[in-house]
Amino acid sequence: MQLELRSAHVPGEGNERRPLAVLCEDAPHVHGELAWTLGGRRVPCMGFWGPDDVCLGQWWDELTRAVAALSDRQPYTLDTCEQGDPAFLFERTDASLSLSIVAGIGGGAPHPEWQNAEFAWDDLRAALRHFKHDLRQLLELSGPPALPEEWKKRFSEQA
Repeated sequence: MQLELRSAHVPGEGNERRPLAVLCEDAPHVHGELAWTLGGRRVPCMGFWGPDDVCLGQWWDELTRAVAALSDRQPYTLDTCEQGDPAFLFERTDASLSLSIVAGIGGGAPHPEWQNAEFAWDDLRAALRHFKHDLRQLLELSGPPALPEEWKKRFSEQA
């Protein structure tokens, strides 16, 4: 299992991609490519304006909540509620997890070839830590001198 941050930008009008330096309270969203692979297959349905454009703050928050729920052995559904997007269902059994791409609230259809894709529980936790580290480093290096409050709050989380 791999979760790799490949790019980041501030979304503009339509599918405009602005530099991270323009990140501000009025435009606090960071989008980019988050390549997620399981068993050598790239997980589909990750992106608003294409496969290289997910909301990175949303994935930060949702994966954080997923790990918390899965720590208590509770299933977790990550559903962006975007029109036409499916949802990601995580379920844990001891040291392993399964991912299923299921019908989303916004009308997205399930993916039959992505049902109960297994991977290690420890791999998800490590991948999330790595993703958070990489995004934080990128924003500290390429972002504005003063980060928006929502990013300061994320960066103040306990690891």
